[in-house]
Order: sequence, then structure tokens, then C-alpha cells
Amino acid sequence: MPTETTASLFTEPSNAAALRRLVQDLRSLPDESVAPKGLTRNFAQIINLMISHAATFDEYASVNIEWIGQHFIGEINDYFGLQVEERPAAIRSIFVSAYRFLCELEFSQPAEPSFEVRKVMRFVHENLEGFEGKDRQELVYVAYTMPVQVAKKLIGHPSITDFRSFSETVESSRKLKEQWDDELDKRQKLLIGLTENIKKITTEYNFVGLVHGFQELKQKKEAERKVSFVSLLVVGFAMLALPSLQINFVIERLAQIEEHKATLVYSLPTIIAVEIILLYFFRVVLGQFRSVKAQLLQVDLRISLCQFIESYAEYVSSIREKDSSALAKFEALIFSGLVTEESGIPSTFDGAEQIASIIRTLRGGSKD
Repeated sequence: MPTETTASLFTEPSNAAALRRLVQDLRSLPDESVAPKGLTRNFAQIINLMISHAATFDEYASVNIEWIGQHFIGEINDYFGLQVEERPAAIRSIFVSAYRFLCELEFSQPAEPSFEVRKVMRFVHENLEGFEGKDRQELVYVAYTMPVQVAKKLIGHPSITDFRSFSETVESSRKLKEQWDDELDKRQKLLIGLTENIKKITTEYNFVGLVHGFQELKQKKEAERKVSFVSLLVVGFAMLALPSLQINFVIERLAQIEEHKATLVYSLPTIIAVEIILLYFFRVVLGQFRSVKAQLLQVDLRISLCQFIESYAEYVSSIREKDSSALAKFEALIFSGLVTEESGIPSTFDGAEQIASIIRTLRGGSKD
């Protein structure tokens, strides 16, 4: 994990050239030339890994690149200007720095260390006593302290900090989602309640409109009933008025009755016919009056039914699940129509035929 302030080190062409020059020089040296024995061979192995895996070292050894990267390259460049007797000490110092990069690579990368890396680390562990002074202290630091320092550096990396913030953000988002879910659940319950209320209000409004229509119909039928009642009174008064007038005429003119006897005889059939006609219309108006009263009873019944039909429907749907025949007699009684018997009311044509037959009979009797 490279840090934001670390530039590429091992992939830099000039640095790669210095590493290749160093590994060529190490290969030319015998193993016994630098103590401990085998140091030059293992050192050359590390440098070869740096050359062949330069991008990997840049990525996973970023902490030591930041700490000692330029110093490491400077040591390599200075090495070629040293006297021959000074080079063994410089090789050990450069090896320790290279070993730091190798240990950080092994510590940071997720993959298992390769055979070459394990071989070099085993060499250092087995020959730690062959190093002296500062080099030995540095190797002990690399083995025990440096991993902790590298871990602290990596933990403080902005990417890790952002990840922590991301974790906190995820936790906050989870809590916020729970709050939203609770709020959504409450709003859904409220919406369901409002929907039920709207359905109930709509149903009630429909029944109110239906009742209103029945009430308007009732008002019309009330007007018809009044007209029928007034018509009934008028026809009844007319039926009584004609005989009363004739009787009054006879009583007042008894002395002259012989003179008007023929007039009375001839006017009597007319009066009787008018009475029959008035009787017919009286029966028709009476039948209409009764019919309107029956219709008013039907309308009143429907208005009453609209007041409880919704609750009744819910009750019936629940009770009929247990017994399908329940409430059958109750419904037959409640919902049966209030019908009045009107079969005795004559029709208009039947009455006209009866009047015509009476007139024909009277005419035939008068001719005889």
C-alpha cells in the first residue's frame, strides 16, 4: 500500500540501472569475501527480486521507500567509489537496508512469501551473530520493531482513515435506514387507515346519496298523495252534491211537482249515469290514493334499510361462514315487499264499457 507522499523507487530507470550494476559486482565476489559466509549470494538474490519485481516493491514496501529510499540508492551509488577494503562494510550496510525492503514486502503483501524470500530470511536468522554493531542492531529492529512501526504507518494511511469513515458512515446509514423503515411502516399503517376511512366515507356517501334520492322520490309521492286525497274529496263531494240538490229541489217544490214530474222522470237517468261515472272515478282515485300510500311505505322501508345495510352485510358475511341458512327467515320477513291488493280496481276501459251498457239498457227500457 504506497503512501500518498512516496514516489516510485525501484521502477525508476536510473535506480534500476544502479541495482543491475550492483548485482553484477556482487556476482563477481566470492562468498568468503564478505562475512558472514553466503552474504553476497543472498544479497544478490534480494537485488534480483527488486529488479524483476520492481512494481511490487514500490507498492508493498512504500513505508521504507519513504523512510530510507533515497538513502538506499545513495549508498549504492557511493559504493562504487569506495576502496576495495571499504566495500565489505558497505555491502553489509546496504544488505541491511535491502533486507528492510524485503521484510516489509513480506509483511504487507497478501501472498505467501516465495522460496527465495524465505531462504534469505532464514539466512539472516541463522547468521545474526555474524553481523556486528549497527548492522546487527538494525537487523534486530527489522525483525521485532519495524513491523509494528510499518503497521502504525499503514493504519494512519488516508485510505485506512477513509475506510474507518466509511465504516462509520455504513453504521450511520444502517441506523438511518432503520429509522426510515420505522417511519415508512408508520406511514404505511397511517395510509392503510386513511384508505379504509376513505372507503367507509365513500360507502357512507353513496348510501347518503341513495337515501337522498329516496327522500326526493318520497316528496314527489307525498305530493301525489295529497293530489289524490284532494281529488278523492272533490269526487266524493260531487257524488253527494247531485242527489242532495235534486232532493232539495223536490222538497222545495212539492206543490208544483206534478207540473215537473215529466222533467224529473227524464232527468233521473242522467243523474244516475252521472252518479255511476262519479262512483267509477271515485274508485279510481281511491285506488290511486292507496297505491301512492303503498309506494310511500316501500320508500320508507328502503330509507330505513339504507341506515343499517353496510353493518348488516359485514355481519351476514361472517355469520354465514358458520351457517349458510342463518337469517333466512329474518331476511324473508325484513326484505319482503309491502304490497297492497289492487286487483279490484277497474281499468278505465272496463268502466267505460260498463257505463255504455247501462245507458243502452236505459234507452231500451224507455222505448218500451
